[in-house]
Amino acid sequence: MTDALGLSIGMTNLVAAREGRQPVIRRSIFTLHNDRAPDVGEYTGSGLPLAGFVERVGDPVPLVAADGSQHRGELVLAEALDVMARAAGGGAPVVIAVPAHWGPSTVGALRGALRNKPALSPDGVPPGLVPDSLTALAGLQADPGLPIEGVVVLCDFGGSGTSVTLADAGADFATIGPTVRYPDFSGDQIDQALLNHVLSGIASADNADPAGTAAVGSLTRLRAECRQAKERLSADTATAIPTELPGFNSDVRVTRPELEQLMSAPLAGLLDAVEDTLQRNNIALSSVNAVATVGGGAAIPLVTQRLSERLRAPVVTTSQPQLQSAIGAALVAERVVDAAAPTGMAPEVAAADAPTGMAPTSLGPAAWAAGATMAQPSANGGDSANVGGLAWSQDDAPGNEPVPYAGGEYETAPGSTAARPAVEFSHEEEMFDAEPAPLPWYKRPGILFGAAAAAVLLAAGGLAVT
Repeated sequence: MTDALGLSIGMTNLVAAREGRQPVIRRSIFTLHNDRAPDVGEYTGSGLPLAGFVERVGDPVPLVAADGSQHRGELVLAEALDVMARAAGGGAPVVIAVPAHWGPSTVGALRGALRNKPALSPDGVPPGLVPDSLTALAGLQADPGLPIEGVVVLCDFGGSGTSVTLADAGADFATIGPTVRYPDFSGDQIDQALLNHVLSGIASADNADPAGTAAVGSLTRLRAECRQAKERLSADTATAIPTELPGFNSDVRVTRPELEQLMSAPLAGLLDAVEDTLQRNNIALSSVNAVATVGGGAAIPLVTQRLSERLRAPVVTTSQPQLQSAIGAALVAERVVDAAAPTGMAPEVAAADAPTGMAPTSLGPAAWAAGATMAQPSANGGDSANVGGLAWSQDDAPGNEPVPYAGGEYETAPGSTAARPAVEFSHEEEMFDAEPAPLPWYKRPGILFGAAAAAVLLAAGGLAVT
């Protein structure tokens, strides 16, 4: 057992997990202070808050804070991950679960920003950047368990959208095709729908003006209350939302059926997207043995019910699904240590070596821990086997970038060099003094000129006869 540290990145939450310890979960809000170190979590009213940096990783346009200062998204995220690692007590090695729908350029931007964070590279080993689809499957495989054959549909319900990943349980949970991002069913959209529902009820009963300037700060607090109410309705059938607006100060009661009605239409769209993903990969519903759910939305009972009804398969999740990616990242880090990977890097796996009928977009958690490299889907929908030559990360670095060798030692024959095969040169006198071989008859100049002259005379005589 090691002190491996797993970190997960979400637009809503950042999570740090170590085996045997309570995971640390914080809101994705980074606050700068003049008199102390920065912190991560809900904004308390002091300092300079920065939010929305997760979705701006790799974006050349920087975030603009309230004081006019500019900040690159990947640099803010690297600082926030450093704070989260310290809050969890550190650990080594470090594996970071990045959103599975991120492209190589986004992952590369974060990787570059992490180079300035030595606390995330204990003993000089850089943190592993692994798709959160793989870490989530690793966590669910360990507890409560997943089928050992068939297809597993993984749904990751995030703040900005839902990611759908297909995995082959019989092939160590190798992913089938690229992860599909469905932005029309997200935690933020459900929060906004619940906020609109509350405001609509207030406007119809009173003369409150929620659109007024004085209500801007109150609406921000009310939106946070609606998010907490949504989370409570996952376990309760009714809850009260404290509401303070200009001209209105009371509790608004909402019920679970009301919330389910608000999210019914976008959830139906997600289910259609899941079925379309299965059809595009030629997978029948009868081949789906389980649906795995992670993320905050996985705790909503209606989500579990509709997924099970539509896909006719059991739904596997945990009591705290929002922690699963970070917990799985810590498990993947443990497996790296168990696999005795001294540098955390591994040789590449060619696309031709992928299982027949499956896109080599990535490999399952166990295969990754054993030292396999994950390839990324290309921008045109295909797969690229030469992207991500390092198992520790996936990047869009140029092909001529030096890559450290991580395999075993070269085995060379006695008397030969280990660098390259010996090259034998001819002696100078042999190269310049030897007589050249005689030319064949058809290449000799005299014969060639004579043949050309004869052809000209024959042509002239034929012309005269004509």
